[in-house]
Amino acid sequence: MNPEENYSSQRKASNYSDVLHTDDDINPIPPQCGYTFSIIKALLIYPLAILPLGTGLLLAYWYRALWVRLTYSSCPLSRATTVVMTDEYGQQRVSTVQVTTFPDAYSAIGNKVEISSCATRYLTHCRLRYLYSDDEKKFILLRGHDCDRTLAGIHESITGLSGRDYELRKATYGINSIDVPVKPILVMLYQEVLTPFYAFQILCLVVWYVEEYYYYGAFIVLSSLFTISYSLFQTYTSAVQLHELVRQSCTVNVIRDGRELRDVPGESLVPGDVMVIPPTGMSMPCDAVLLTGTAIVNEASLTGESIPVTKTPLPQTPDELYSSERHKQHTLFGGTHVIQTRFYNNSAVLAVATRTAFSTSKGSMVRSILYQKPFNSKFYRDAFIFIGVLAIIAAGGFLFSFIFYSVSKYVQPDGISISYLLLSPRVYALRGFDLITIVVPPALPIAITIGTVYAVARLKKNNIFCIAQQRVNLCGKIKLVCFDKTGTLTEDSLDMEGVVTSTNQQFSPMVTDPSSLLPCPLLYGMTTCHSLTLINGQLLGDPLDVKMFNSTGWTLEEPGEDTSRFDVIIPTIVKPPLAEGQDGVQLGIMKQFTFSSELQRMSVLVKTLPSHDPKLFHVYMKGAPEKIRDLCRPDSVPEEFNEVLSSFTQKGMRVLAVGHRTIDVAWHKTDKIERDMVECDLEFGGLIIMKNSLKPETTPVISVLKNANIRTVMVTGDNLLTAVCVARECGMIPRHHQAIVMKAEIQAHGPLPVISYEPLNSDGSVSDGQEMEMQAIAAERLKPGDLKPGDFHLIIDGKSFAVVKDYCSEDLFNKLLVKGAVFARMSPDQKAELVLGLQKLGYGVGMCGDGANDCGALKAAHAGISLSEAEASVASPFTSKVPNITCVPKVIMEGRAALTTMFSVFKYMALYALTQFISATILYVVGTNLGDFQYLYIDFCLATIFVLVMGLNGPYPVLVKQRPEGRLASINMLVRMVIHIVLIVGFQVAALYYLKSPTWAWSWYKPFVVTDPTERVPVCLENTIIFTMANFQYIGLALALSIGPPYRKPTYTNLPFLALLAIMFFCNTYLILTPPDWLPLLLDFMGLQPSPSITFRVGILLLVFVYIALVFLLETFVMSSRTFHQVIKVLRFKRRPNNPYKHVLASIGPTWPLKG
Repeated sequence: MNPEENYSSQRKASNYSDVLHTDDDINPIPPQCGYTFSIIKALLIYPLAILPLGTGLLLAYWYRALWVRLTYSSCPLSRATTVVMTDEYGQQRVSTVQVTTFPDAYSAIGNKVEISSCATRYLTHCRLRYLYSDDEKKFILLRGHDCDRTLAGIHESITGLSGRDYELRKATYGINSIDVPVKPILVMLYQEVLTPFYAFQILCLVVWYVEEYYYYGAFIVLSSLFTISYSLFQTYTSAVQLHELVRQSCTVNVIRDGRELRDVPGESLVPGDVMVIPPTGMSMPCDAVLLTGTAIVNEASLTGESIPVTKTPLPQTPDELYSSERHKQHTLFGGTHVIQTRFYNNSAVLAVATRTAFSTSKGSMVRSILYQKPFNSKFYRDAFIFIGVLAIIAAGGFLFSFIFYSVSKYVQPDGISISYLLLSPRVYALRGFDLITIVVPPALPIAITIGTVYAVARLKKNNIFCIAQQRVNLCGKIKLVCFDKTGTLTEDSLDMEGVVTSTNQQFSPMVTDPSSLLPCPLLYGMTTCHSLTLINGQLLGDPLDVKMFNSTGWTLEEPGEDTSRFDVIIPTIVKPPLAEGQDGVQLGIMKQFTFSSELQRMSVLVKTLPSHDPKLFHVYMKGAPEKIRDLCRPDSVPEEFNEVLSSFTQKGMRVLAVGHRTIDVAWHKTDKIERDMVECDLEFGGLIIMKNSLKPETTPVISVLKNANIRTVMVTGDNLLTAVCVARECGMIPRHHQAIVMKAEIQAHGPLPVISYEPLNSDGSVSDGQEMEMQAIAAERLKPGDLKPGDFHLIIDGKSFAVVKDYCSEDLFNKLLVKGAVFARMSPDQKAELVLGLQKLGYGVGMCGDGANDCGALKAAHAGISLSEAEASVASPFTSKVPNITCVPKVIMEGRAALTTMFSVFKYMALYALTQFISATILYVVGTNLGDFQYLYIDFCLATIFVLVMGLNGPYPVLVKQRPEGRLASINMLVRMVIHIVLIVGFQVAALYYLKSPTWAWSWYKPFVVTDPTERVPVCLENTIIFTMANFQYIGLALALSIGPPYRKPTYTNLPFLALLAIMFFCNTYLILTPPDWLPLLLDFMGLQPSPSITFRVGILLLVFVYIALVFLLETFVMSSRTFHQVIKVLRFKRRPNNPYKHVLASIGPTWPLKG
């Protein structure tokens, strides 16, 4: 049966094993529940949702999955019209089931039986298509052309699709488009306005309109329009940028029905289509596997590496399954750019499409932007709790006002008493609603983001760009930073240190100039074992390969024009310098097995020219010394291999090894020879030593972080000893600390792994270690509270890391995480696993890498900082245009400043609301209220403007050991708030008592008496005194809560804030001291009735000074003191640390790990 018939027959039987997909990164069968629309439920729920001012409809818009459960009936997925699916982050998303029907012309499938139609039920979830499987009884992720296929099976697709099969697949897979459409402005506006924050503002505006608070309502409308416009501008700009980033339109040549079709739109491609890659290259519209020829590809858009990569044809191994990760050297990823292709004898370069649309590598990157991991911050959780408490206070105030006005009686002129609430229910009911809008200020969400906005702007000035503003605050709690090595801590480029040849199991002395080497396998390996290419006359490729090849003095030639180099049998020739001659030896590179990070090696098949034996070929292999040694014959490896290798790696050198062999193979079979056939039984050729220097900024930055008690960890794909040397050189591992190599191996016979610990001397050499068997299921019997661990650090490679993680106890793995300093030979997935493991232990984790192989870890970290500007950096919250790690302390300092600002502003806004609530409540008891312009003055001049300038303090230039407070819902915050509330109430009541007390018996004072209960805001002395006192309380709180060092610059550096503070203090002082006849228009406008007595006014002013001095001293000295924090600690009943990593550290005994 041919591939087409096999595909169709499986499709007809609804056995979707050929199109249903299992992916390592995506759950193929996410949790899902089916529903159908219920008329009965809808008739019951819709009236309930509409009646309370449409509140239910808003909740339905915010919680769509809940709305589906309320208005739909649960049913089997086979009958469902709507499905609720849960994504990898636990978020529930609603998808509509669709049905595609294949026409009769394409329904003759399988055994040629005609059927009227072939219907398939599918849905789209997070931009991926899921098909319903009758076998699984669920919707399963649609697979590509690459899953569960052998390499030989993929090569069977070289003839292309038939027209019928193409139409079938097109209906199944849909359009090959990664399109992120830009929503219309009106749609964005609608979505913005219907957020909970603006919905609450609309409710407030309704209350204020009814109460005739027109001016303040207009101010809120204008400020909301400004914030909405700014938010819409940012959202629209980001949407346009993303749309332009992912937009791709091209035409391709495909093979269908055995003939080539030209200029086919890239959007029409389906998995299984065979494309013709043109000689001049193209942008890849999908993921594809190279079947014939070779391609030079720029993968910077995905990996961050701008170095061209050579892609070779996929081998035709019959039993090996294809994997896009394992066989990436044969895969052309969507979104990358093919610079040029090479071919044999005018044959076309062919590639078969494996994945299209959002299933591709580029599609996965775009989905990571569209569906990011939900931001989970303790601060925002606590903020909602705090707002909930304020809402309860507001409800209490509403209940108080209702009871108070129900009980209080007004004596009418006819002597009949009646409650205020019955006399004027509208006025006094609205006063109750007033308290709700006062206690939960509408501007609160805007206020708490102001510090983040300023921090992002400051970072931008330092060439650090942020695409996830909510991550800025998390940077303030960073406790550990992981660093990649090459390109991050060290320079990108390498310098040739020298080479060491090997003959007869003996190393020769190191030669510092490889061009002076006599002809030998090591020299030939250096000149041929690489992926270099000539583009426009320039030698391009991996910088290491360029440096290595140039050091030999040889030249590389590729016959023909750049776009047609495979017209001859041997595509690439390397020649020695003409002056040297070297017997006229020329080497032709016949075949490349490109470098694999999993195999940690590459190899080439080389022909010596001229050659007298057409079957004689040479194999040269280059890679990690340990890997090359294992593939070489033991009798060819020098006995002092380990000692010599260690002597170089201990100095921080980058060491590569070369192996070689000869092989007899027919010329025409070289193109199909397998990698395993040539990479075995080699002879050891020698070592290549290159120096990778630290960047000059690395050591000072590591010192700054360590002085701030921020742990630093190196996670790299490089050699273990080289990484240790770099860690010691930059101060990551202090010279006087012990480095211990941890090794884990699976036993050949037995379920338990063997763990060994080998101490390293300060020079990197291995001390006498000891091996210990560790129980994989039982934790070590160490009592919590033992002595703190000594000054040692664990060193481990990726292989041992995987064994410890998968086979050893969780206790041992956690100890590795808290004491590990260098994680070497780590794969990209292991880097991400390390970051997630550290986060699980309670660390705030930062990750800094150059973008290549670090995207997973950058995305997983709380603060991922990419030093690459490529498209791959969109996975990272932060991107630095300055290619060194000086960005790390800057981001942390800005995070601490933003977090401190957010706490200060939140406390200020909460206390401002409570102050206003207390003022209104006191005035309600008196029988009056604050006026419209008084509210406007307070909310605009004393709240909004203060909030805008409080966050202008820049970060403190020194990173200190202690981290800023991270919890709002804490005993510390509760005690502070209670103290402030007591002071606010006390001083407002004291001011009113000063007015009313018979002790002073002011002759000019006449107590306020309600004469017109329908009058909304009568002018009186009580109103003036409370309003004046509250104004100074706002000023005092702003001054006391504007925190400076150790996280922000001192307050005196914030000149706009100081200027506003001085202006507000002067204006309010002037209002107190001004005689009644000085500014009658202003006083009438504000609804104020000042006292005629200068003695009384001075007394109020002295009361104000006492309050401001008291709150400033309390916040600056008392509440920041060690004694206060000790009292809080006692009140918290805290006996043990909250973070799990502290428990792990406490469980490590003084003799672990060397003596258990």
